[in-house]
Formats: sequence, structure tokens, C-alpha cells
Amino acid sequence: MTDFREIKAWEKAHELTVAVYEVTKSFPEEELLGLTQQIRLACAAIPIKIAQGCDRQYPEEQLDFLESANDSTIEVEYHLLLCFELNLLDSSDYDRLISSVVEVKDLLESFIDEQSRNF
Repeated sequence: MTDFREIKAWEKAHELTVAVYEVTKSFPEEELLGLTQQIRLACAAIPIKIAQGCDRQYPEEQLDFLESANDSTIEVEYHLLLCFELNLLDSSDYDRLISSVVEVKDLLESFIDEQSRNF
């Protein structure tokens, strides 16, 4: 088992989650139980699933959680696009957050490849 805090993908996913929480504080109140909640949950799922995967004893289980975390990056990417197109995010926040999502996705895919070679 690996300490999830030592995984670069987890670190960047955590930073992304904090950034998403900060940016979504300014979303309209009527979106609190809608888009705000959805994007926050999807984003938080990434580091949570990485941590859960690192706690699994069997490589197959670990990879399942890591793949699920990777799926969540796609969900977050879509939510960010939707927020941008609904004018809930300005272009600088959108660009910054999308760049972070891409970085997390790349790091996570590399980590998945590395773990796959171990079994």
C-alpha cells in the first residue's frame, strides 16, 4: 500500500479541488444544490478515489479506483465547460482550472500505467 499523500496526482487533484471550491463560492445561490454541488462532488471524488485506491491490497482493486478517479476528471472537465458557457466562470478561471484538470489527468494516467506494469 502506498501513502496517497506521496502521489503527485493526488496532490494536484487536491489542489484542484480546493481551487474549485474557492471559485464556486461566487456561483449564484440558486446553483448551490445544482451545478455548484455537482462540480464540487465530482472534483473531490478525484483525490478521494486516488486515496481509496492506494489503500487497497490487491492491484486490480487499486486500478479500479484509479480508473474511477480518471473518469471523474472527465466529469469535472465537462462541468467546467458548462459553467464557462453559462457565464459562471470567466475565461481566466476556466483556463486555469482546465489546465489543472489536464495536468491531473496526465499524472493520473501515468500513475495508472506505472501501477499496471506492477502486476
